[in-house]
Formats: sequence, C-alpha cells, structure tokens
Amino acid sequence: MKKYVTGFLFSQDSRHVVLIKKLAPEWQKGYLNGVGGKIEANETSYDAMAREFQEETGVLIPAKEWHCYSKIYRPDHYEVDVFFAHSDLAFQSRTVEKEEVLIAKVSELPENLIPNLSWLIPLALDKQADFSTPVEIKEISTERIEA
Repeated sequence: MKKYVTGFLFSQDSRHVVLIKKLAPEWQKGYLNGVGGKIEANETSYDAMAREFQEETGVLIPAKEWHCYSKIYRPDHYEVDVFFAHSDLAFQSRTVEKEEVLIAKVSELPENLIPNLSWLIPLALDKQADFSTPVEIKEISTERIEA
C-alpha cells in the first residue's frame, strides 16, 4: 500500500493557506492541493510532512508543529495522512520545485481545488473538533486509483 502525506500551512490568524498547483498525477494536473508527497521507508508521517513541505516550499515547519487531523484511505491502494499547522512562515513559502506554490485567502479559495479540499480546509480550522484521534475517511469510489 502506498502511503502519503498532505498538509495545509495556515497563517497564524488562519486567514491564508499554502497550496500547490499539481502537475501529476494526471487526475490532479492543474488543480490545487495541499503540499505533500510519499512517506519514505523508516520515516514517520510527521517527519515526511516536515520534509515534503520544506522541499516544495523552502519553509521548514518542524514535525512536532504539524497536527494530523485526518487519515484518508482506500483499502489495498493508498493512505494519506492529512496535516495542518499555523505559522506566519506561510508568507515565506515559495515555488522551489516544478509545481507552483500559492498562498490563498481562506475566505476566497480558488475554484480549481482538488474536490475534497472544499471541506478538508474548513475542517482543519474547526475549533470545536477534537483531533486527538485523526478522523478516518474510507474512500469507496473506484475512480482515481492511480495515486
């Protein structure tokens, strides 16, 4: 099973979020997603989140500052640990690799989001939610398995 991380770095006041314009896989091409990637062998998802974010944005948010609030999975295909963090270092995020990094206003999210971001981003900001145990979401659709 393939294991991934994706994360949303919000400004300290939660008004802005860092997103990345995807080039691959094909079904994500041109859409905005959280910053992330594959978890490497012998790496925790927290360490992977910190590493991937730094590699793709040039900003280091230490692993201990990321909060895993959801696990999205499709049995026998993939698992994605979904994270958030808050820091005004969000404003220092920049494009480092081929995929363009953007800083979006949470109140004016672009239309070309990966569909589940329309609820994953607000969920991360829900002050009434208890994320001491990440919310597990099992995907059942047979579409988009090429992750």
